[in-house]
Amino acid sequence: MRRSLSIPPRDALTFLSDRVVLAAVFVVLFCLNYAPHLFDAFTNIFAVDNDLDHSRTVSSAEILGFVAIAVVLRDLQADRVLRRGDFVAIASVTVASLYPSSAVRAIAMTCLGLLFIARSDKRMASLGQLCVGLIWIDYWGHLVLDLIKPWLLPIEAAFAFLPLSLFGSFSLDGTEITNGTGFAIEVFEPCSAFHNTIATAFIWLSLMKIMKMEFHLRQYCFLALAVAVVVLLNSARISILAISENQYLFWHMGPGLWIVKLTMLTTVLGLFYFSVDTAQRPSEPAFLIT
Repeated sequence: MRRSLSIPPRDALTFLSDRVVLAAVFVVLFCLNYAPHLFDAFTNIFAVDNDLDHSRTVSSAEILGFVAIAVVLRDLQADRVLRRGDFVAIASVTVASLYPSSAVRAIAMTCLGLLFIARSDKRMASLGQLCVGLIWIDYWGHLVLDLIKPWLLPIEAAFAFLPLSLFGSFSLDGTEITNGTGFAIEVFEPCSAFHNTIATAFIWLSLMKIMKMEFHLRQYCFLALAVAVVVLLNSARISILAISENQYLFWHMGPGLWIVKLTMLTTVLGLFYFSVDTAQRPSEPAFLIT
């Protein structure tokens, strides 16, 4: 006599571990929202007419964020952390990611992140924090910059003009810096350090999750220092751009742009490395910022 094994549809999800379900969701989110831009970045690097500066690319912060998510998912092991309502939310986010609207995807991922942040399980809270952080880099940060740029960009231009003011040939008018020969640059949104500071904070968050470190005053101080360094480096770059057209072409459209980006990333990672105090490393994973 042959016996058949039947699983009621409503109980089918119980045979999947929560880690597998969540891993599948984040893989789908990465493939839908980030993988095409990552491919675009690689193809533009080796293209004859490189248009990488004008394309939507995946930053190192976003990639590191998904690495942190993978680390948190690994620590879930076989624990049951999802509720029945979570499966509805996860399905909704997955479907929303298929919709051709960045606003819909941002709202869906934000709601999922906030749902997880509210959990008492620190691992779920970490997934929520990383999820919200990713969408801040990808969507909300741009909206915030659009709102504050009328007063933020003149401030950044003033910071960049400060060292140039020592030379009488330079002048500042709002967001425009002019040198003595008539060459001028204007500070626009892509020149702002705002997005770099968001990425810096997210790198800090991701590294803390990966290394399972508790968040003490020491880490917050190094984060503040890293943000300050990023702002100073960006201001220095704008100052150099205003010197001449040759400097503008090199530091804005040429190899100088990548030199600044790599310098920022190396500096930030170096500061965060020294912020790690192994004596404070917890015996159990610590994910929730307190």
